Amino acid sequence: MGATDIVRNTEVRLQIRAGFAAALSLLGACPASAVDTRLLPARPAYARDAACRPVRIALPPSTHRLPGGALVSPRPADIPVGQGDSAICYAYATADMISQRVGVAVSPLDVATKFYFADPERLSAIPDKALQAHLKSHPNYLADIAWARNAAEVSKDRNPGLEPYFDKLEGGEEDSSALLYNIGGLCEERDLPSHEGYSHFTKRFAALRYGAPLRSPRQCFRDVGASVAGLRSPRADAFNAAWLRNVDTLCRRRPLPVPLLPVSYRVASSQLEFMDKVAAGRGPGRAEVARMLAMVDYALDHARAPTIGYSWYELQERDPKDPDIAADHSSTVIARRREGGECRYLVQDNTGEYCARMRPGVRERCEDGRVWLLESELRRTLYSVIYLR
Repeated sequence: MGATDIVRNTEVRLQIRAGFAAALSLLGACPASAVDTRLLPARPAYARDAACRPVRIALPPSTHRLPGGALVSPRPADIPVGQGDSAICYAYATADMISQRVGVAVSPLDVATKFYFADPERLSAIPDKALQAHLKSHPNYLADIAWARNAAEVSKDRNPGLEPYFDKLEGGEEDSSALLYNIGGLCEERDLPSHEGYSHFTKRFAALRYGAPLRSPRQCFRDVGASVAGLRSPRADAFNAAWLRNVDTLCRRRPLPVPLLPVSYRVASSQLEFMDKVAAGRGPGRAEVARMLAMVDYALDHARAPTIGYSWYELQERDPKDPDIAADHSSTVIARRREGGECRYLVQDNTGEYCARMRPGVRERCEDGRVWLLESELRRTLYSVIYLR
C-alpha cells in the first residue's frame, strides 16, 4: 500500500468516525433539565399577539433512519420525519407536539399504535395528580376516545376484505392520541423508525398478513380487546396483536418526564364537516376563528408547539381527478413572524412532499418541508387547535 493510499484510508476512517460521532450526538436524548416541567393553566385567557412578535419553537432532532438500512440522513434536523404513503398525518403532528414537550423525538408509529389499541382504562390508574385532575375535569374522555377511534377509516388499497389491519387504518384525533400516549412510557423514533411511513416494516406486515388466518383461531381476545368494534376482526386481531408484540420488542421505553395534558378547540370534526358548515352558512364566525388563532399564539408564546387541523389544499392544488373534495391535514406550528404587513405561521408538513409541488405563491414560502402560511390562508380552512399544557 502506497503513502497516498494510507492517507486516503486515514481520511476515510476519520470521516466515518466523525459521522458516527455526529449520529450518536443526534441519537442522544435532551437532558432532563431541558424539559419544561411547568404546567400551563387549564383555562387561560387567550388573546392574539397583536404585534405578531417573532417566535420559534425548537424541536428535538430526529434520527431519520432510512428504509432498508441503519443509515442516518446527513442533516436529520433539517427536514421533518415523512409519513410516506400512510394516511396518519395526525400521528406525525402529534408526535412532533409530544416530542417538543418531552425533549426527545418520539415515534409517530408508536403514537398511532397507542391511539388505535391502547386501553384507555389504564389512564385512570396512572399515579400522576395532574393527569388525574385533567381526567376528572374531562369526564367524557373515554367516550371521546371511542368516538375518535370509530371515526377512523380502513383503506381498500390491497385490502379487499377491508380488514382493519394497523397499516390500513387512516385518520385519528390529536388530543386523544396525546392523552393515550401517557400510557406505557415513550418510544423514540430511533427504536421504531417512522420516516417514510410504514416503509421500514413492509416485509414484516406482509408476513403478518400471510400468517393471520393461521393465528386468528387461537388469538386471545384480550390482546386488542380495548379497541372499538370497528377496528376488530379475527384476522385483524391476530395481525394487530403481533404488531403490538413487535413494538414492545423494539421500543426501549422510559417514563414521560411530564404528563401530557391536551387542550383542544374545534369548530368542526373534519375538513369535510367544515366545508359543509360553510356551504350551509354556518361556518365559524370571527370570534371562533380569533379564538383558534389566539390559542396558537398563546401556545407559541408559552414555549409549546400546537397542532392545527386545516386543508392540505392550502399547500397543494387539488388534482381535478382526485375524488376527495376535502383534504384533512394536521401539522405542528413551530414559528410566527410578521412579513409583508401580515402575520405568518410556520407549519411543519410531515407528508414529505417537495416544495416544488406546492401551489404557486406557497412554494416560495416552503423551506425543507416547513411552510410559512399567511394568517389569511389559515383563516380559510382552520378548524381545530390542540396544544399540551
